[in-house]
Parts: sequence; C-alpha cells; structure tokens
Amino acid sequence: MTMSVPADKDALATIRLRLLSFSTSDMLHQALTPAFAAAEYDAQVTLAGFGTVVPELLKPRADKPDTLIIQMDMRGFYSRDWRRTPVDAESLFEEKIDVFLAAVERFAETGGCPVLINSLPSPASPTAGFLDTFHRDGAGFSTSYFNRRLSETAQRCNRITVIDTDLAMAHIAPARRSDAKLWFYGRIPYSTEATRALAQGFAEAYAAQKAKPVKVLALDLDDTLWRGIYGEDGLAGLDCGDDFPGNAYKAFQEECLRLKGQGMLLTILSKNDADVLRVFDEHPGMALERDDFVAHRINWAPKAHNICALAEDLNLGLDSFVFLDDSPHEREAMRRLAPEVRVPELPEDPAVRPDFLRNYTPAWPLRLTAEDRSRSELYAVQTKGRALKRQAVSYEDYLAKLGQRLHVEAMNPATLPRVAQMHARTNQFNLTTRRLTEVELAAMMTNDDDHSVVLGRLDDRFGNHGIVICASARLTDASAELVTFLMSCRVIGREIEQAFLGALLQHLTARGIERVEGTYIPTDKNTPARNFYENMGFAPQRAVEPEDGAQTKWLWHKDTHTRPGSDFVTIELAI
Repeated sequence: MTMSVPADKDALATIRLRLLSFSTSDMLHQALTPAFAAAEYDAQVTLAGFGTVVPELLKPRADKPDTLIIQMDMRGFYSRDWRRTPVDAESLFEEKIDVFLAAVERFAETGGCPVLINSLPSPASPTAGFLDTFHRDGAGFSTSYFNRRLSETAQRCNRITVIDTDLAMAHIAPARRSDAKLWFYGRIPYSTEATRALAQGFAEAYAAQKAKPVKVLALDLDDTLWRGIYGEDGLAGLDCGDDFPGNAYKAFQEECLRLKGQGMLLTILSKNDADVLRVFDEHPGMALERDDFVAHRINWAPKAHNICALAEDLNLGLDSFVFLDDSPHEREAMRRLAPEVRVPELPEDPAVRPDFLRNYTPAWPLRLTAEDRSRSELYAVQTKGRALKRQAVSYEDYLAKLGQRLHVEAMNPATLPRVAQMHARTNQFNLTTRRLTEVELAAMMTNDDDHSVVLGRLDDRFGNHGIVICASARLTDASAELVTFLMSCRVIGREIEQAFLGALLQHLTARGIERVEGTYIPTDKNTPARNFYENMGFAPQRAVEPEDGAQTKWLWHKDTHTRPGSDFVTIELAI
C-alpha cells in the first residue's frame, strides 16, 4: 500500500515516538515516519535497543515520548522448545505473558504516555495441523490466548490501545505477511508490505485518539437507504428487502443500526416529499424504523444549510457529522459549503457499501460505555424536552414542567469509563479542560482521603439522560481545589450545573472542608463556562499568568458565601 506524504512537512504536528520490539524493528522504524506523515504528524521516532522491552517498560527513560509503540510477533516473543513437556511449555509461556503484560500495564499507569501495541497476527503455518486453533500445541491456539490476555489488559487500562494486526493486514494474504529470508537473515518479523500496513495501523490508531470523535450520521434516503425515488416511484416502487438488489440496501441499513448501537446518532438529510417518513412505517423491507433517527431535515433547501440546522438542534459541532449521500453533486456541495463535515466517497455500487461503512475508520469506537449504547435514546429524550420548551409560556415555566431530578453520587468502578470519556470529550462547559485519564481518575478514586470524584445522573419527565455532569477535587486539610468541573452540552441552560455545584459543596463541607477554590482556564470552546464561578457567588482571586489571557481563580467559603442551587432541579444526594 502506497501512502502519500504531505508536501508541507513544517505544517505537521511534531510527536515523539519510542519503538520497542522483541525482534528487529529497523524496517518498522523507517515505515513509521511516512505512515504518520500521511496522518498529518511529523513523527520523531527513537528505537530501543534489541531485547530491552521489559527493562524499558519497568524503568522508563527520563525523556518521555508522546507515545510508546510496541511491535509484537510470536517468533520474537516466544519460541516453543519442543523438548519440554506440554505442561512445562505452557507454564513457561504463561509466565512470559504475565511478566510482559504486567510491565506494559505498569508503564501505562506510571510511565507518563500512552502505549500502542499490535496483536499477534494469525499464523500462516500451523504447528498442530487441523487441530491448530483449539489444541494447546497449536500456534493458532497460543496466538489467540496471548491476544485475549492483551485485550483484557487494555480493557483495564485505557492508556493501552491494541492495534488488530489481522485487520491492519487484511488486504495481505497470511503467507505474504512474513518473509522467511528476512527472518533468518536479520530476525525481521514481517515482510515489507506487511510492515508498511502495520505502521499505517499504528498511525491511524494514534490519529483516531486525537481526532474529534464522529457522533452523527447524516443520511440521504433515495438511492442511499433504498433503491428508487420516493417522489417518482412511490412506496411500492422502492427496493429494499431480502432479495437482490434490495438486500444490499437493507444490509447498509443494518450497518447504520450497528453504529447506532455503538453510540452513533442517526439523522436524515433528504430533498424529498414531506411524507417520505411513512416508508419506514409501511415498507416491509426496512431494517431501520422512524424512531431510529433522532432528527431529520426533509425539504428542498440546500443540504449544507439543513445540516447546520441539525447541528444547532443537537448542540453539536459540524465536525461531529459524517454525510452519506449517493449523489456526487451533493457530496461536493457539502464539502464546499460545510467543510467541517466529513464527506467520504460513498461507493457507487450498493453491494460494497455495507463493507465500506464497516471499514470507515473515523466511525470506529475506541471504547464503548453504557451511555454510548443508549446515546440515541438520550437524544430522543432531549428532543422531547426541546418540544416542551417551544410550548412553554416562559423559560421558568419550561424548567418547572421538566421535573428534573439529579442523582449525585461518588464515582465507582462501573461509572469510571463514562467519567473518563467525558473528560476526554467535553469542551464547551468545561472549566479547566484538564483531560484526566481513566488511570488518573482511578487513582483519585482509590485515594479517597485526599480526593473526591463526584458525578450526576439526570432524569426528567421524558426519561433518563444518564451521567451528564462530573467534578474532581483535591482535598488538603480544610481546603479543596476543584481540579475539573464539566457538563455535557446536552443539558446546558437547565440549571443542572448550579444544582450540582450546590450538592458538591454540601458534600465537601460534610467532609470538613471550609474553603473551595475553583479555576477557569479559557479555551477557544469553553466560553459557555466563562462566568460560572462569578454567577455562583464565588469571590475572585488573583489572575494567573495574565499575559496568557486571564486564567482566573475563584474562592467559596462556607462562612461567607451562600451555597448555590436551583428551584427547578431536585437533588438526590447519595454520598
């Protein structure tokens, strides 16, 4: 696979990578630079000494890289001694895995940078013949076991990202992924072609972690979700179902459903008759239903204008949207008029569109939480709330009719992934934009004498919004510093933040805290939070680094300041 390198190298963001491997990694070292350049990063790669993987993990270098990359291959990691009994060989393999993965996890938690590591690829040659994948002597069995253990480690620590080597090399036949001459000549584990594919996998995984997450699919209807034109062919003339060619369109709809189940919001952008939604109710071949879509714009206006309206309705940026349309004209118009929207080239052949959507890497989840799986329902609840707002006589009338209940509790292991996800993604109502990781939050949770991490779950008359707000505090004697304070943009303007702050202050004072300090660090996106502490009655303290733009500190004291709250939010305090 040929990867193009951007001409303007100076415009690329510089990153420092450290490469470790159990085999010779010079070829991967060389391949990483163009792979990361294609992902718009100028990668400065340093190479660890041969056979130093575990020592480097246990004793990190003083000059910490931005990311550590570990190249894995079975022959370099473990070579079976066939003179050993099966029990001894299995015990040795298990011990080597234990030592290595413990070192990886320890580094990820204490080494100061994330880890990218590839899984072991499926072996091209068996060591137990037809029994290879399920007999303990089999290379396939050992490979699967190692990959399962690696995956379990990554699930415990979100600073470890596993690159699926079989997926990265899917276009390369297993027999071509390694070169016997390269291995026996220089212990080079992968062929040139496979090494380039692996380097691209590392680069894409790194870029995905840094990119704005895709949250919304904006879908055309005619000749995209079904074959035919509703306004010309009518309901009976539309092709979607279990027979060719409608089965390809139905399979594409099922892929949209899969993405919805993984947290993607589905919306409709269609130039069509207003009653086209009846297709989802009445056509027997549809996999999607009307209620699967959280919003739609069906009219004859330019789609770029309509997608801006959808973004405003959902309170999301245009860079959260992916636009899928069979028309090259509509795709090009979207690119020109709404350049923040991602507009991939939807294949002309509907038969290849389901696999295209599966392989669209910007839509791949990095982690999945319970809130991700129910995000569509959460936004549906939000839509009902907006409808109530339009009907209300006043804003206060709207808030009073919502019947909001905020359940405030301490973070626990079950809610940790969602709180970490909020820290990684929340931009608008985020007082400091400090991106605490899952490891850092877990450490706070464990050290609860000196820290407190609190969250709020919101319910209203329309349903459950899930975890929408959280904060972390560092405690010292009778003082507390709010390290982070952030809230989902879905509930901005509903007085949730002031009700939650009041509950948080109540919790802290119950622990003996008398003074609470908060910091506002301005960014390009967190303007909605700019006046929060002032509006909540905190007293201004000295400005920090005023030449950089008025980073400010604010103070609340239990003896001189009132505790904020809201008449429109009922607090259920469970801490």
